[in-house]
Amino acid sequence: MNRMQPVNFYSRKILFMQVILITAFTLFFLPPGQAKPANGPNPVLFPVPESLKSAVSFWKLVYAEYPSNKVMIHDARDLGIIYDVINFNDLYANPNNISNRNKWRRIEKIKKRYKSELYRLANKILKKQKLSANETRLAALFGDKASYKRIREAAKNIRGQQGLKNEFKAGLERSGLYSAHITRIFEENELPVELTMLPHVESSFNFKAYSKYGAAGIWQFTRSTGRMYMKINYDIDERSDPIIASEAAAKLLKKNYQDLQSWPLAITAYNHGRAGMKRAQKRHGNDIGKIVKNYRSRTFGFASRNFYAEFIAAYAVASNYQEFFGPVVFKNPIEFVTFKTQRYHSAKSICKTFNLTINELKNLNPALRSPVLRGQRRIPKKYTLRIPDRAEVDEKALWAAISPAEKFEEQIYSDYYRVRRGDNLSAIARRTRSSIPDLMAYNDLPNAHRIYVGQIIKIPNGKNTPQSKPPVIDLKPTTAVAAAFKPEIKIPAADNKNMTPTGVTSEGFFKLADGLSTPGQYIAPPNMRTEFVTRDESKMVLVPQQEPLVEVNEIAAPLEFVPEPPSEWITVEPEETLGHFAEWLEISARELRKINGFGYNRAIHVGQKLKLTYRKIAPEEFQRRRFEYQKSIEEDFFSTFVVDTVITHKVKRGQSIWAITNNIYDIPLWLVMKYNPDSNLQELHIGDQIKIPTLVNRTDGEPGQDE
Repeated sequence: MNRMQPVNFYSRKILFMQVILITAFTLFFLPPGQAKPANGPNPVLFPVPESLKSAVSFWKLVYAEYPSNKVMIHDARDLGIIYDVINFNDLYANPNNISNRNKWRRIEKIKKRYKSELYRLANKILKKQKLSANETRLAALFGDKASYKRIREAAKNIRGQQGLKNEFKAGLERSGLYSAHITRIFEENELPVELTMLPHVESSFNFKAYSKYGAAGIWQFTRSTGRMYMKINYDIDERSDPIIASEAAAKLLKKNYQDLQSWPLAITAYNHGRAGMKRAQKRHGNDIGKIVKNYRSRTFGFASRNFYAEFIAAYAVASNYQEFFGPVVFKNPIEFVTFKTQRYHSAKSICKTFNLTINELKNLNPALRSPVLRGQRRIPKKYTLRIPDRAEVDEKALWAAISPAEKFEEQIYSDYYRVRRGDNLSAIARRTRSSIPDLMAYNDLPNAHRIYVGQIIKIPNGKNTPQSKPPVIDLKPTTAVAAAFKPEIKIPAADNKNMTPTGVTSEGFFKLADGLSTPGQYIAPPNMRTEFVTRDESKMVLVPQQEPLVEVNEIAAPLEFVPEPPSEWITVEPEETLGHFAEWLEISARELRKINGFGYNRAIHVGQKLKLTYRKIAPEEFQRRRFEYQKSIEEDFFSTFVVDTVITHKVKRGQSIWAITNNIYDIPLWLVMKYNPDSNLQELHIGDQIKIPTLVNRTDGEPGQDE
C-alpha cells in the first residue's frame, strides 16, 4: 500500500484547518489598540504573553470550533503546529455506533504514522535530500525551526485533542443554575469576576464530574485540597456542591494570589499547586510565558502548562458565546430555602414532608452522598438542607411540623465484609441473615453473580437501626485481598491538581515500607477529558469507573468479620494525611506531630508507620472512620470508571513506578498495586513486567486528549 495515500486522504482537511487557524489568529489577536475588551479578560490582571497566543488560539478552536467528532493531531509543546484534523464521520459510516475506545485506537494509528513521517523528514533534512510534497508541508509547519533535532523531538510529542464545542455549549447551559451564586461569592471575596469562568476549563460545569484521581465537582477539588475548606466524609462530600465548592475555590484562589502576587501564576497554581508555582516563580519570575516554556518539573505536564491559556480561551468563548454558538438557552437559576438540621433525618422522611422526589432532593443537595439518599445513612446533624422555594408552599411550617419520631439522635452504621476468594453473594446473604435482593440494593450491585475478590460489601444492620457502638471493622488488607488479582480473575471485555496528594511525599509512591499492604488500597485523585498517551512503546490507555468484576465460586473459607486488633501503630495508605488521622482521632495535628517527633514541615508518606493515641475515641471508632473514608473513595471512583482489560508493561531504563503510573499510563498507583500483589513495585529493574489495568469511563463517550 502506498505510504503517501493516508496523507493525501487528509490533505484537504489540513488546508481547511490552516485557513481556520489563520482566521483565528486574525480575529482573536488584533493589535492592542483595536482589540475589543469583550474578547478577553482584563489584560492588566490577566496578560497574554506573545509566546502563549498560539496556545490560546488552539484552545479556542477546541472550545468553539471543533465538536467531539473531530480530533486535532498536534505538537504537544508548540500548539501552533497542527498536523491534521481527523473527522470520525470520515472514518466510520456510523460513528455513533463505534465506542470511544475504538475511535482512539484509530487515532493512535494515525499518530504513529505521523511519527514515522517526522522521523523520515528529520533524516532527509540531515542528509539534505529532496523532500516530497507532504514532507515539504510538514517542514513548513516548523518554519525556520525545521531542524533535524527539532523535528525528531516533535516526533516524540505527537498528541491528539478532541474537540469540546458541544460540551462547552452544554456547560454554558448548565452554568445558568449557579452562575449568579458563584459571581456573588467571588465579588464578596473581592476577586476578579473573570475567575468564575474557570469551571468551564475544569469540568464544563458538569456537577457530577469525577476524575480518576478523585477530583470532584465543577471546581475539581481533590480530597486532600478539598478537606482544607470543606467537609468530606462518608455522609457528605461538599466538593459536589457548586455553591460550597465555589466558596472554597474563592478562598484557594485568593490564597494563591496572596502568596504569588500574580493572577497568571495563581490560576496555574490552582492546577499545579501553590508550592510548585512558588518554585517556578523563584526560577523564572512572574512571566507565565517564560514559566510555560522553560520550567521543568515531573508534575508540570501538559495540563499545568496549558491551564492559564485554557482559562483565557474559555473566558473569550464564554463571554462571546453568541458569536460561536448562536442563541444559548441557560438553565434557570435555582431558588431554595435552607434549614439547619439539629438531629439526624432520613432522606425519605424529608421527601415525604416536602413532597419531593429523591432526585429533586439530590439536585438541590448534591453534597449528600448516595448512602444517605438510599437510606443507608441519615442526613447528618448541622447540615444546611436546601428545599425548593415554592410560592404555594410554607416550607417553614412544614419543617416545624416534622414529627419527633422522624428526628434521630444517632447515625446509622453498617457492618462491612471484604469479599474473599470463593465467596458468593448467596453465602454472604445466608450467613449474615440478609437476602440477595437486600444486598444487591444496599450495595447497588447490578448482578448477583458478579462480585470481585477484595470488594467491600455493606451488610444491612437489622432494619437500619442505629448502633450505640460502631461495628468492629476488618481493616486487614492482607491475605484476603491479596488474592484479588491473581491469574484466575476473569475480566470482562470492553473498550491535575498535583497528582501527588497534599501532605504525602512523592517518594512514598515508590519507596514503600516493609509490610505495606499493596492490595485493597483506595485513592482519591481531568478534568472532564480523557488523556491518551503512547510512550516507550506502551499501549494507549483510557481512563476508569468500577473495579474488574470476577465470576465468584462457592465459598471456600468461613465468612466472618475479623477486627483489626487495637494498636497504637498504623501504616499510612494512599490519600491519607496527618490531618486525616488527627481528625479521626479528634486531636490536633500538632499533638500527633509531637507524638511522632515530627517537625512542622515534615510530610508523611505512603507505607510510613505512624503512632496514634486513643485518648479521645475508642480504637473501633477510629477504625470505622478510617474505613468509611476508604470506602467513600472506592464508591466514588468505581461509580465513574470501569476496568476494561489488562496489558503488560516492560520496565525500561530510568522508569520508576511513579513515572509509569503518572507519566505513561495516567492511572492511580493503588490500582496497579492491586494487579501486582506479588511484585515489589518500589524496587523495579529493567525488564520487570507489570500488569497494567486499562480503564474506561462508564459513559464511553467523554472527550479525549493525549498527555
